Amino acid sequence: MRKKRFAALSLAFVLAGCSAAAVNASAEVSSGVGGDVVSDWISYDTEHIEGTRRIAAVTGRYATTNTLELFDVGGTDLGIPFTYTYTDGEGNETTELRILFGDTFSDEYLQGSWRSNVMAITTDFEFSDGLTIDAFVSNAENGYATELIPGIHASQQQMTAIPTGATQIGDAIYVYYMAVRVWGDDGEWWNNLGGVYKSTDGQNFTRVESMYIYANKMANFTQNYPLLVDEDRDGTDDWLYVFGLSGGRSSGLRCMRVSLRAEDGTLLSGEEQQERVENLDNYRYFNGFDESGEPVWIAYNEYYMALEWNYSEQSEVISAPCGEMSICYNPYLGKYMATYQQHNTLIMRLADQPYGPYSSAELILTSSDFNTFYNAFTTEAMLADGGQTVYFMMSQWPRDENNATLNYFVGLMEMKLK
Repeated sequence: MRKKRFAALSLAFVLAGCSAAAVNASAEVSSGVGGDVVSDWISYDTEHIEGTRRIAAVTGRYATTNTLELFDVGGTDLGIPFTYTYTDGEGNETTELRILFGDTFSDEYLQGSWRSNVMAITTDFEFSDGLTIDAFVSNAENGYATELIPGIHASQQQMTAIPTGATQIGDAIYVYYMAVRVWGDDGEWWNNLGGVYKSTDGQNFTRVESMYIYANKMANFTQNYPLLVDEDRDGTDDWLYVFGLSGGRSSGLRCMRVSLRAEDGTLLSGEEQQERVENLDNYRYFNGFDESGEPVWIAYNEYYMALEWNYSEQSEVISAPCGEMSICYNPYLGKYMATYQQHNTLIMRLADQPYGPYSSAELILTSSDFNTFYNAFTTEAMLADGGQTVYFMMSQWPRDENNATLNYFVGLMEMKLK
């Protein structure tokens, strides 16, 4: 595949304590050392993608908002976005972009105060000039980011608790996470479970035991990403889909779903929807397509007996390897858009339905252009120009020739579609 570079629209290095060699290296392989770097446009001549670049750092001392100084968030990763809408006591409705981060430290080098997960809050939906963070969920007087879900930080027990997605049902936020038992080599880890925490005030989160999926029962759903699906695009969500992976970045993607409507088709109330999604017996699992091309959905006990012990590719929405993914509807394309990591690349695939079938892979980025990256998280609220411009969050963890961490941050990326 031929690769070409577009001329950079701008290139601004903000450097502190970085050698000239590091600066020169980032001109060819963008490491983001120093944080706020607008990268070159990069394209790989795919069918739908015109090019991709980094807009700014989202976290750290060189981000659009200095999260280190204001919120004690120096080094972190992931950046999983979702929207949260609430009404205050005076009847005023507010929609926020909430952003989930994974292992978070009070400096950029994996040192200092370690929190397994934190959540940022912003009302900045204009992404072209970076992202301003208004606050983090905090129980501290100084506003420093606090951990939502406890991480035990004990190997072979629970090493950490990493968020994998979030959504809003009625007035409640549901945060999905994986309890990592132990880390392996790059891209390898093993999970104890996939769990869920819930908040009805956007600030305090409690465990939803009924939504827990344990690895010894259903390993394929211990790294889960939720998606509300408006089937008719009429402004009303009809389904909650949950896309599942096992630990690491090497498994195939599967999905289950639950209806947000009663049997007669009427929309359930927010409280009724919460009651339904919190009972895993109400979900049905994707098991491929029948001879006529229609999707097959089966109950948990049927899925567990047929698939968990007898691995079957027909139940995969996207074939392995698939890592740290997100899915949203893109109105510009008129399709569902999956973005995820595959080996040392970021990939996009498209489908008419959230369960597929998905198109062939289109290359977003490779490691030859961005040093030590992973994940491409987006949501429909991060699309601009009717969906032709896609903003997404990407983690970078550049290291030097001795494998020492140079930085650990989340970047705001811009992808233009043809």
